[in-house]
Amino acid sequence: MGEDANTKKILLAVLILAVVLSSFFVLDFKAAKSETRANSRIAAYSTGEPQIDFPGRIYLYVEGEDVLSGFFREKIRAELEKAGMDVEDAESFEEMYDSQALLVNVRDFEGLYTPVYASSSLEIMYFYSSTGEDTIYFEKFNEGNVTRVFKNTGSREGEKLMDGELELQDSTKGIVSRKAYRKHLAEEAAKNVVDQLQNQIRDTP
Repeated sequence: MGEDANTKKILLAVLILAVVLSSFFVLDFKAAKSETRANSRIAAYSTGEPQIDFPGRIYLYVEGEDVLSGFFREKIRAELEKAGMDVEDAESFEEMYDSQALLVNVRDFEGLYTPVYASSSLEIMYFYSSTGEDTIYFEKFNEGNVTRVFKNTGSREGEKLMDGELELQDSTKGIVSRKAYRKHLAEEAAKNVVDQLQNQIRDTP
């Protein structure tokens, strides 16, 4: 009887441990402090007198179907809506949209995750067109063409194009689930991208 009781206690302890550990990979909770550093680079080009409808209607295309890209799509949409934008989700890449467009790619992600400490390096590339045209540049930069050369395509209206890169370095200490940590990264990146976009638009003559 004693051995049976001990076996049950061991099995119960293993079960409880399994539940606790699995919660860090399934649930969404964070009681931790994060240190996040961002480094941004952006190139902009304007023709004519761009009439930018910001806030206004904008297409959002986030490339990738992985979990982090999904969280980033959710967070950047929220940041754009917070800025007053009417966001249309673009399901696929198009060479032309009928309104301004923001296209984003989570280019590189490296990270270490434990339930009490996480660190990561995240690189994001994004492209903005005030008219929804010339999005072919997004594909070129996405393929690794790092030379920023925008050309006048003869558009009859003014246009502003922006190509940006964001490098995010994060260190988080404390109790944090993997889901919450990825959401934290996506939120920090989304805020930075939208802030850069707004700053560039405000600087448009």
